[in-house]
Amino acid sequence: MRLIIIAAAALSLSACCCQSREEKLAAAEDEGNFLIAAKARLLKGAGEGLKKEGKEAAETLAEGGGELVRGLGTGIEKGLMEVKFTPHESVAKNGLGVSRAARGEQGTAQHTITAYVTFEKGFNGTLEMRAYDVQDREVGRSKIDTNEGESGAKYVDFTFDERTPLMTAGHFELRATPK
Repeated sequence: MRLIIIAAAALSLSACCCQSREEKLAAAEDEGNFLIAAKARLLKGAGEGLKKEGKEAAETLAEGGGELVRGLGTGIEKGLMEVKFTPHESVAKNGLGVSRAARGEQGTAQHTITAYVTFEKGFNGTLEMRAYDVQDREVGRSKIDTNEGESGAKYVDFTFDERTPLMTAGHFELRATPK
């Protein structure tokens, strides 16, 4: 058996060494064609797999990206738009309520705080929004006269002086003064 293996090895070695230059080049070309064909088939298989599985993966990836963008938008709105506010005792005393306040609501002028005010009782008077810095010092005021009937509600825009540092204000306070 060993003799057969040694003879086969010697025969293939001699066949390789006895090939002409053209035969060696043709063999190399065949081997190159085979390697390229194998790689091309591999890529074709990958492409077919992507057709089937890639669409679902791309949809999932795009959906995740959309959720990320929506989350960023919500975070930015909460972080930059909503403001901390406290209603002064005069607000409840006059039958008013405030459910939210935010900076720069869509459609408002710059340096504006928009508050959603509810009127459980009719109210005719002045609403005043005061801005305070983080050391609780007043840094701005805005007043608006309003006349609203019982059970009403509306967005009220308080436009401050351009020099009021609304973006760095620590909190706001709403006051109500009837006429």
